[in-house]
Amino acid sequence: MRVSTLSSILFRTGLAAGGITLAASVASAQIERLPETSRSESQVNQLNREMRSDQQTRGIVQQQQFETNQLRTQIQTAPSPPPVIAPPIVSPR
Repeated sequence: MRVSTLSSILFRTGLAAGGITLAASVASAQIERLPETSRSESQVNQLNREMRSDQQTRGIVQQQQFETNQLRTQIQTAPSPPPVIAPPIVSPR
């Protein structure tokens, strides 16, 4: 009875593995048959990439400008140090 149970398990496992292999090969065949992107679709994709890049660059520039303006404000509102007074010049005698 154990031999038949073992062979039944191996048979089922083999069927499952075969089914998975078949499903994978069908999926890869479907992927291979997808049509190539048209020239206009490629252009749209390229434009979208460029727009995303420009948007990221614009965000970085705006953040830098904001931080620069904050620093300028801090510098302008900071109390200025007292003026430095030079010691008097004494001529030697």
